[in-house]
Amino acid sequence: MIIYRILSFIVNFFCTLLAVTTVLGFIAVLANPAALLQVFLFASVVLYGWFANRFYSSAVVKNEKMTKKQKDWLQVNAIVAFIFSVLGISNGIYIIYNPKMFDDLLKQMPEQITNPQGLLTSVAVVLLVCCSILLVHIAWTYLLIRKYKENFEA
Repeated sequence: MIIYRILSFIVNFFCTLLAVTTVLGFIAVLANPAALLQVFLFASVVLYGWFANRFYSSAVVKNEKMTKKQKDWLQVNAIVAFIFSVLGISNGIYIIYNPKMFDDLLKQMPEQITNPQGLLTSVAVVLLVCCSILLVHIAWTYLLIRKYKENFEA
C-alpha cells in the first residue's frame, strides 16, 4: 500500500495544480464557451482525487463505512478521469512524435524561450507521466473498491 500512497500523493499534487487551473478556467469559460469541456474534465479529475483520498482514508485505513452516494461520486469521476488520462497520454505521445506539427504555434511564443520545441516536448513528457500515474491510480482504486466493498452502505 506504500506505492498506492506515493501514487496518491502525486495524483493529489497534480489535482491541486488542476484545481487552480479549473478556477481560472471558469473565468475563461465566460469568454470562450468551447473551453467548457476541458474545464469539466479538469474539475472531474480534481473531484476524483478528493473522493479517492477520502475513500482511502475512510474505508481502507480507518475501516469506516462510506455512503453509496460517495461511492457513486468516486466511480463517476474516476470514469471521467480515466477519459482525461487516456486523452492526455494520446496527446502526449502525439506531441512527442510529431513536434513539427506545432511550428506555427511555437513561432508565436516569446523570443525569450530559446528552444520552444524542447519546451513543448518537455511539457508533453510531463503530461504523459502524470496521466500514466493517474491511470494506474484509477485502476488500483477500482481494485480497492472491489476489495473493500463491505465498507460501503447498501
